[in-house]
Amino acid sequence: MGKLLLILSLILPIWAIAQTADTYIQAGNAKDKIKNYNGAIQDYTRAIRIDSTNANAYYFRANARSNVQDFSGAVSDFTQTIRLKADYPDAYYYRANAYSNLKQYESAVQDYTTALRYKPNNADIYHYRANAKANLKDNVGAVADFTKAIELTPNNPDLFIYRGVAKSNMGDNAAAIIDYDKAIKWRPSSSELYYYRANAKAALKNYNGAILDFDKAISLDPNNAEAFYYRGNAKSNMGNNQGAIIDYKNAIRLNPKLSELYQYLANAKTNAADNKGAIVDYTKAISQNPKNGELYLRRGVAYYNTGDKVKALADLNKAIELKPEAYPEAYRTRAGIRYDNKDYGGAIDDADFAIKSNDSDESAYATRGASKAAMKDTAGALADFNTSIQLNPRNSYSYYMRGNIKRDTRDFHGAIEDYTQAVTIRPDYMDAYLERGNMYARTRNFSAAAQDYQRVLNNSPRSEEAYLKLGDARALFRDYQGAIDTYNLGFKINPKNTAFLIRRGVSKSKLGDTQGAARDFNQVLRIDTGSADAYQNRGNLKAGYGDYEGALADINKALSQKPNEEGYLFLGNAKAGLNDYLGAIDSYNKALDINTNSAKAYYLRGLSKANLPDSLGAMDDFKKAYENDPQDEDVFVYRGLAKFALQDSINAIQEYNTAIDMNPNNSDAYLYRGLAKYKLQDYRGAMMDYNNAIQMNAANKMAFLRRGELKEFQKDNRGAIDDYTSAIALDTRLRMAYFRRGMVRVQVSAEKNNGCLDFSKAGELGLREAYDAIKKYCN
Repeated sequence: MGKLLLILSLILPIWAIAQTADTYIQAGNAKDKIKNYNGAIQDYTRAIRIDSTNANAYYFRANARSNVQDFSGAVSDFTQTIRLKADYPDAYYYRANAYSNLKQYESAVQDYTTALRYKPNNADIYHYRANAKANLKDNVGAVADFTKAIELTPNNPDLFIYRGVAKSNMGDNAAAIIDYDKAIKWRPSSSELYYYRANAKAALKNYNGAILDFDKAISLDPNNAEAFYYRGNAKSNMGNNQGAIIDYKNAIRLNPKLSELYQYLANAKTNAADNKGAIVDYTKAISQNPKNGELYLRRGVAYYNTGDKVKALADLNKAIELKPEAYPEAYRTRAGIRYDNKDYGGAIDDADFAIKSNDSDESAYATRGASKAAMKDTAGALADFNTSIQLNPRNSYSYYMRGNIKRDTRDFHGAIEDYTQAVTIRPDYMDAYLERGNMYARTRNFSAAAQDYQRVLNNSPRSEEAYLKLGDARALFRDYQGAIDTYNLGFKINPKNTAFLIRRGVSKSKLGDTQGAARDFNQVLRIDTGSADAYQNRGNLKAGYGDYEGALADINKALSQKPNEEGYLFLGNAKAGLNDYLGAIDSYNKALDINTNSAKAYYLRGLSKANLPDSLGAMDDFKKAYENDPQDEDVFVYRGLAKFALQDSINAIQEYNTAIDMNPNNSDAYLYRGLAKYKLQDYRGAMMDYNNAIQMNAANKMAFLRRGELKEFQKDNRGAIDDYTSAIALDTRLRMAYFRRGMVRVQVSAEKNNGCLDFSKAGELGLREAYDAIKKYCN
């Protein structure tokens, strides 16, 4: 913003006496004129040696020293000039310039003020004093001086430019724009002017106008890195994060050292959901400023968004370490991570700190409420959600979480009301639609449930998460084909999202399509050879068709990479399939170490204890399962299985009755009740339950298998063969179905060869007794 300093040269008359001080001054002026400033300084110094009282010698040497950037020496010489001649106005003026170059602005202002007493109508002095005042943050004084300079030289565009800058610095951007408008009339091709006006418009949140001016500035000067930088800021403020990213990258190309540039680029990438790219840029910003706690905070949030909670936590810890009291947001965010990690106590501690720092932080109350809910402090959780909602009646998350509490306490209609509030505030809140859909289904309003599930996709037709959630919801209600159809639609959107393949594989396995499920899991492993989720689910699939050794290998591989509750549950199930109930219990214990409130771990462990048999331990586990999730009908299904294993078929039936009362569509409950009735020789009742199980789930392969066994017992060989065939169609690896079909077929001479082939197939699939049957019936 500075103006070139005018260095005065005094040409002395040629009749000066040789070898006098004036002679050397004249020689110095001649050298100064051709910019030989060092030579000029030597001559002025010789003059001073001859006559140390010659004010002109000091004055001209001071100017020469200014021209070689020796501003300290210049100040010293101007000071000596003034001592020798106190009424030397230009000495004050130029000493003020030297002070300004030394950033001694207060001294500069004093000298400019003195110079103005001699030259009250000198616009340049007002101009330079304004500059000095601006550097002292005295923008009001700067504007006054620029205004005076403009009165004296009204056609000087620089003065309007600099006054505009000072007005912007005062926050008076509207007035600044008026000054820039006037300057642009004189200089319509000045990139700098459009740049300044763009910043003023941006400060007034006129981002469209700012972008137009930045466009003009860049067209006039394509190498203006700051214009790209601040245009990126304007685009970011308008939500055009992709456009901002392009501008920030251009700014980096031109000047990678611009302050905070990588941080803003990273912020834009975060807003554009490119969290991995944001992490790269935050890391570069941190390398430039490793003590900036906010950078660690923001990178931590980006890591969290990518699912890397370990690195997220490390960054948030670093931010807090650098400034323990400065970042309540870091505590609040860390509380969220701790909540996700099921460290509910730690989450509450962090939320407490955030609330202590700002008792109006509704998000901190919401996180604390969620943590209390997870710790079964229902009253405390409700209080926090209520406070969060009072602080911000439009906090959709708090309504959603309060709805979950009402759901868990069986206040289904109250839950629906809260979910409705959540989606009213946030129409794209897919989780709230899904949960409300679940509640509608719980209250048997299936039409409304279907509308909510469909609304998820209507609101987010290309949302991968929406397809995953909708598929999960359909799978939850055992609509596995509907889930597969939903995952297929999501997979078309992003064929690289392996979550669709994994969940589709799980749903296929529920329908008995083990080959299709295996293809999905194997396809994931071709895309990501280290996918723990794929190994884990493939292992569970293998356990489902009796390949327990293969299951153990896959699940253990998954757990070595990613220990998790579900993995240990699968591992326990595989061990139970091998009748290793103690080993199964150990695996369920590990699941409980991860989630002490896992109802599923308790009821699975209870079933294994029943098979030991440890009836007291089993019933204690089922009690804990019920306490943790009284709405889960599977607690009663598995308690029924435990009682069945303990030879208590009558009470097992009562447990299945309760499960069916809770969910009349639970196919497995009918299946197992049928088994208990069969055990009690209630064959008609068993047949009715098997029929119901198949009606509720036409893909229930075990229901076909057990009904086939009952028909075989009743000598309905054709019916038995048909049911075994249906079971095999659902799962081509179901070895017991081949074996039982073979046993029926070998009793019929026309079917004996096919029966022997069935035994052979059962043997291929690992059923040893099939070979005994071959020896007995086929040789």
